[in-house]
Amino acid sequence: MNLPALLAHALWRGVRISRFWLALAGLSAVGALPVSAAESLTLAAGAGYKRPVSELAAAFERRSGIRIEPFFGHMGQVLAQARQSDRVAVVFGDQAFLEGAGQPAFARYLPAGRGRLVLAWPTGRTLAKPEELVAPQFARIALPDERQAVYGKAASQFLARSGLAKKLEGRLLMVANVPQVSAYLVGGEVDAGFINLTDALGVRERIGGFVEIDPALHDEIRIVGGVVSGHENLPGVQALAEFLASPEAQAILIRHGL
Repeated sequence: MNLPALLAHALWRGVRISRFWLALAGLSAVGALPVSAAESLTLAAGAGYKRPVSELAAAFERRSGIRIEPFFGHMGQVLAQARQSDRVAVVFGDQAFLEGAGQPAFARYLPAGRGRLVLAWPTGRTLAKPEELVAPQFARIALPDERQAVYGKAASQFLARSGLAKKLEGRLLMVANVPQVSAYLVGGEVDAGFINLTDALGVRERIGGFVEIDPALHDEIRIVGGVVSGHENLPGVQALAEFLASPEAQAILIRHGL
């Protein structure tokens, strides 16, 4: 090999060696990152709690450095995801609903607040009390599917216990979940609808108003984070439990009507 070729070969080897040491240095730097930076926690929640859970997740990430991977849907979808994937660590929802689900099993429940049912109406309508629903102008009244959403169940209980169920036969429109009822209210596609206070606060600028339903007329709604069995010893779970009890988290929950 002549001198120019030898020089070129040496230079090429030098570049390869430099790249090798740079790559090795990069790997060392990654290995030196805090453990929390590489951690993540998958949370699932009913679609009606997307706003508070998203805000809680963002605040928790800032405080702990643990990344949150959220999943939202109606509770049937949420529980199916938790059963099928071993990544879901915490499911937010009504404690009674989670306890009755059978699978997945839950090791513990992290308190998050009390759910509140409201009756809302679109812009252009007005209601002073739920009994006024019997008026003919309230021809389409939406509520979430009681088989999939705790607020659908609570709405059905209220209608039965208040004596309104029979008076409103033929006017009730059952839809998938709370956000869908809210979308119909915002779009003026229904004359009234049952949703939770959390969602009502989120769309209050785009609807006519809402009134809270007497909680004595439906079962108590205890919103919790159910820790899926097998995940209770994850560091992120304990950190989340401590965060939910903090003043910062409590302020977020109260602001969202919990």
